Amino acid sequence: MEATAGRLRGDGCDADPIWDREVETENHEQALARASGAWQVQFSHLLDDSPFYSRRFREAGVGTSPVGLNDITRLPFTSKADLKHAVDEHPPFGSNLCVPPASVKRIYQTSGTSGTPSVLALTPGDVETWTAIGTRTYYASGIHDHHSVLTTFGAGPFVAGHTYFVLSRIGSRVVPVGPGDTDRVLFGLRAGIFDTLMTTPSFAQYLSNRLEKSGERVHPLAHVVTGGEPGGGIPAVRDHIQRVTGATVNEVMGIGDVAPSLFGECPAQLGMHFCGGGHVWVEMVEPDSQEPVTIEPGAVGELVYTHLTREAMPVVRFLGGDIVRVEGGSCGCGRSTFRMRILGRRDDMFIVLGVNVYPSAILAVVGDLRPRVTGRARVVRPGTDVGIEPPVPIEVEVSNDHAGDAAWRARSSGRSVPS
Repeated sequence: MEATAGRLRGDGCDADPIWDREVETENHEQALARASGAWQVQFSHLLDDSPFYSRRFREAGVGTSPVGLNDITRLPFTSKADLKHAVDEHPPFGSNLCVPPASVKRIYQTSGTSGTPSVLALTPGDVETWTAIGTRTYYASGIHDHHSVLTTFGAGPFVAGHTYFVLSRIGSRVVPVGPGDTDRVLFGLRAGIFDTLMTTPSFAQYLSNRLEKSGERVHPLAHVVTGGEPGGGIPAVRDHIQRVTGATVNEVMGIGDVAPSLFGECPAQLGMHFCGGGHVWVEMVEPDSQEPVTIEPGAVGELVYTHLTREAMPVVRFLGGDIVRVEGGSCGCGRSTFRMRILGRRDDMFIVLGVNVYPSAILAVVGDLRPRVTGRARVVRPGTDVGIEPPVPIEVEVSNDHAGDAAWRARSSGRSVPS
């Protein structure tokens, strides 16, 4: 039985498959009107309560004059480095904290991979906003109240922990395991205590490889929702997980400084729907020139985010770093928000003979080489130059059964990567 009308295969429940139908089905003009009203309030909030943004607006020559969403390109971009500077000049929350510290009731932390972790402060209103967006996102993926969800996302310190609020809002059964406990996931599979797995695509691949190699028969899954990294939308990765687990595999995406869940792919598997309407405004720009790009089918660019309702630490024109392609056509679920696929991170891109290459394209090729490989691979970049002369060194994890297969090594070394 195929997925229809936004439902997973075999899901015959009578619930509306769209959580917030008014927002998720509105046209562009309606979405702009809703967002514009919220932005007027937010702009005043920033001028009055954010030393960080009031100074940036003044330096950009905007001052206190109202700037509508149609003119938002008049405002400066915000980078991750800008936000770090704001924290450094007024720790621990930064000069962009727009509420009294006593109003902060929940704190997450960034990974700190590029330095000291930053804190992400939320008011009760921000907690509710993140929960509302996340509920749209995961409901769009096909999770309803009758599902039992095992999640490998930790409760913190990273923002993925907010998913527990979302699952409670949806009303599904929750089996919290957290990251790194394969044995408990396998126990749950054997016992049949969950039908939906929420995890990273790399763990879903690892689990699938392990089950495939052992030949163990476990309770089939209905659904695998991937997030936290690219991969769930790569056909070679997705198809392998589906073949082994019997599940429908789709993906969700968020970004810590904006919201942990912003995009959710419906069971049609035709790209992730934007689910932040009314709370987040999205633009697209050309990654190098940062010139505006119209969000329309076929467009490729970097996504830029502006909070419309965030109270504690709003961002304006935040450069998210994700390079995406906007998908066209109807997926059939009824949502009218734009859909996209992630091509890669701006920082991960490299250039080979004038062609932009992202690691996700390499994973797509590597995935076709199963069962000789596990699906895991990495590019070895000599030095820091963006341009790499071919051949590009790539390390591929080979399954134990084929580690000494010389014929396969010769064949795989000649594979090309699509641009």
